Amino acid sequence: MRLVPLLLSVVVTLAGAAGCADDTAEAGRPVDRLAEARAALPESIRQAGVLIAGTDPTFEPMTFMQGTTFAGLDVGIAEAVAGRLGLTVQWRSVGFGELLDQVQGHKIDISISSMFDRAERQKKADFVNYLNAGTSIVVPKGTGDIGGMAGLCGRKVAAQPDTVFVEMAEAQRKECRGKGLTVVLSDTPSKIVSEGRAQAALNDFPIAALDVEKLAGLELSGPQIEAIPYGIGVAKDRVALTHAVQAALYSIINDGSYDALLAKWKVKEGALRTGAINGGA
Repeated sequence: MRLVPLLLSVVVTLAGAAGCADDTAEAGRPVDRLAEARAALPESIRQAGVLIAGTDPTFEPMTFMQGTTFAGLDVGIAEAVAGRLGLTVQWRSVGFGELLDQVQGHKIDISISSMFDRAERQKKADFVNYLNAGTSIVVPKGTGDIGGMAGLCGRKVAAQPDTVFVEMAEAQRKECRGKGLTVVLSDTPSKIVSEGRAQAALNDFPIAALDVEKLAGLELSGPQIEAIPYGIGVAKDRVALTHAVQAALYSIINDGSYDALLAKWKVKEGALRTGAINGGA
């Protein structure tokens, strides 16, 4: 187990140096951070050559199904990270609200599903931050800027169950006083608005922006709200795996693969260079 503290030291150095490829060890030898990361992987993962990743594939363009194939930015990032560690990804479809429980119970090795890194979630898992995203409000076309969260008062607001958006809507309802606010739970919140069953929907910016493109009669209301990082979830008792994922993420950031993925899925404005662990609030 001596490799774990060594890896931690290497990753801290990497963070401070922005992952420069030409850093050298004290002896003058190049530091192969990915080799260190691979060596420190849990034995079961290294021997199998497989990283089991859980996602809720209902968040296009982040994670969704194309026929029987998992697709999206989250999928591309996870597969690139696994590739740098000499692993392939075995995907499992997991309900969003069950992801961290499965990570915690080692039923899956990582979760990656547009999950905001929040303090409450850090009690169950550690998060390697890989994208910055805010909340967007989707409204019927012609509504315009309703004034952020306060503008939800007096409206039916659609949000996906087990997400932070339900918490945000519930918190806002307490501020609405006599106007009230009704939360409508749906796996497809923007669609609920397009069908006239809600007057607004809350969702991550990348998902909301795509919904507005695909569904007629919708628009985004105002700027993004409360931009915070998404995180790749890893069990808290698998520290070496967390830092291996972080080292691999730095690798794809440094060589441009990360930027290419963000450009492909049209979320370049969410680029996050730090790769911090538990950097959310």
